[in-house]
Amino acid sequence: MAGIIGGGSLLSASKNAADTGGISRGSGVWTTFGSVRIVAAERQSRMPQAPGAGGSTAAATGAASSGHDHGGAAVSGTQPANFTWGDHVVLQLEVHNGLDRPVLFSPGQLRLKVGSDGPTVTNRSSGAGKGALEPGATNNFWISFLVPSDNEQLSAEFTDPWSDGAPLALELPTVLRRPGWLENNHG
Repeated sequence: MAGIIGGGSLLSASKNAADTGGISRGSGVWTTFGSVRIVAAERQSRMPQAPGAGGSTAAATGAASSGHDHGGAAVSGTQPANFTWGDHVVLQLEVHNGLDRPVLFSPGQLRLKVGSDGPTVTNRSSGAGKGALEPGATNNFWISFLVPSDNEQLSAEFTDPWSDGAPLALELPTVLRRPGWLENNHG
C-alpha cells in the first residue's frame, strides 16, 4: 500500500510541475517560485513569571495550545523594561525553490499578524540571513518575533515578491509553549 501512496505522490508532483510551467512545488502554499509553509511554532515568555502570577495552565506546564494560540497566552506580571512585547514566538518556515535557477529569499518575507485586524510584526531575528535559495532546494529557517503576552490571536503571512497579489496566508501549526523564559542565561 505504501508503494501505491508513494507512486500517487510522484504522479501528483509530476502533474503539478507540468500544470505550472515546470515549477515543482513542495507541501504548503504555492508561490511563484515553489512553495512555503510553517512546520513548527514555539512560544516563550521573555521575562520570568512574577511569584504567584496567573499564567494559564498550558503556559505553566509547557503544554501545547491550539494552532492560533487561543487561550494559551501567559499573562506575565513582569514586562521588559524597554516596554516591548513580553513574549517570543519562533516559527520554522520551510521554503521550496521549484525553479531551475536560484531565487532570492529574506526572512523579512514572513510576517506575524497580531490580532484579527492588528499590525503585522517584522522578525526579531532569524537563523539565517538573506540570500539565494539553490534550484530545487528545500530549506528550513527559524524566524522569531516579539508578541504581546496577553494576545491570543496570531496568524502568519508570506510576501512573494514576484506575485502581483496580496501576502499569502500561512497556516500556523500547534504553538508549543516552552517553559522558562527567554532572557534567562542570555547575557
